[in-house]
Parts: sequence; C-alpha cells; structure tokens
Amino acid sequence: MIWLLGVIGIPILVVALLFFSAAEDFMQIIRLRIDFSRMFGDLIHVLLILIIGALAELFFLYQLVVHVL
Repeated sequence: MIWLLGVIGIPILVVALLFFSAAEDFMQIIRLRIDFSRMFGDLIHVLLILIIGALAELFFLYQLVVHVL
C-alpha cells in the first residue's frame, strides 16, 4: 500500500513544489519586472525538482512492479 501512495503522492508533491516556486516569478512576469538572471537561476531549481521527482517516481514504480505485482 505504501508503494501506491508514493506513486500517487510524488507527482502531487512535485506539482505543488513547482507551483510555489514559480508563483512569485509569475507575478514579476505579469508586472514586467522580471530579472532574467533570477529567471534562469529559478529555471535550474525547476529542472532539479523535475529530475528528482522523476527519479523518485521511477523508483516507486519499480518497487510497485517488483513487490506488489
């Protein structure tokens, strides 16, 4: 059961992290006050969140297939 919760919970957690990390930058883009160096720095953080989330999701899917199915 823990594997199923991880498979469902990890994408929700990744989307929430991306939403909260991008909320302030989104408001700066709307107000046309974006600093491009900060935007590229945040892009690195977004890519790291996506990579870590994808690796965690692949691990949980592997464990789900091996142990449960």
